[in-house]
Amino acid sequence: MKKLDAAIAKKIAPSALMVLIAGPIFLFFVMDLIMFAAMSGTRGATSPNQVVDLSMEIVICIMTGVLSAFGVRSILRALKD
Repeated sequence: MKKLDAAIAKKIAPSALMVLIAGPIFLFFVMDLIMFAAMSGTRGATSPNQVVDLSMEIVICIMTGVLSAFGVRSILRALKD
């Protein structure tokens, strides 16, 4: 790994910002999906609105997870080179 100088910091700044924004959003949606799964057995029937919201949350969770993983990979690649 290289030492962190100004050129490398400028190179990894967009990826770090991406991880700092998308990472907590990903964790929030993962926790929300876990809570939905845990509570769905006790609430009874699922309404159509909940199904639409759940599918949208799954898509957003996947996209933010991919975005976070890409950001981490970009940072590690920049530090490795």
